[in-house]
Amino acid sequence: MYLRRLSILVLLCCAASTLTHASPRLNAQQLSAAASSHQAAAKALLQATYAEDVIDQALYQLKSSYAHMLKDMPLKRQHRELETAYRQRAFDLAKQQLDWASIEPAFIELYMQTYSEQELLELSAFYRTETGKKYLKHMPATLRQTSAIVQQQMQSINQQFSQIVTELATATGIEATTKHQHQH
Repeated sequence: MYLRRLSILVLLCCAASTLTHASPRLNAQQLSAAASSHQAAAKALLQATYAEDVIDQALYQLKSSYAHMLKDMPLKRQHRELETAYRQRAFDLAKQQLDWASIEPAFIELYMQTYSEQELLELSAFYRTETGKKYLKHMPATLRQTSAIVQQQMQSINQQFSQIVTELATATGIEATTKHQHQH
């Protein structure tokens, strides 16, 4: 399996190298092959980064959203069966409309527009390393933690802004009854 992946990667690298040294006048078949190779590189990166998992995450969020929509609905015990049928209908709809086969082409197109074929190959190779796998595994928690750090700093800065606005109000003789005082 590893040798097969390595062989594919080598072939894709060779194709990319050939394209960068090709004459500026590529025929339609060569352009098609280049696009196909670029698509293959994008698809390889999607596989290396477990991009398909986004579907399960989105479905989970949709289920949570559906539950949130129902939270204030005064359903009674006798409505349970009916609600279960409607919930199933909603989840079936979500699964039908949000599937990898329909979303993958848009992902591939996005990756092809964003990255060159060589960049896709390099990224794919990185995410297949142990370090790349660790990065993918820990990135959601790391993003949450970095966001919390930034939010904490922003809160501190906003408190300092409030103090500056209060000082401005005092310096100008304007009564500081603005919105910032009510946010504490």
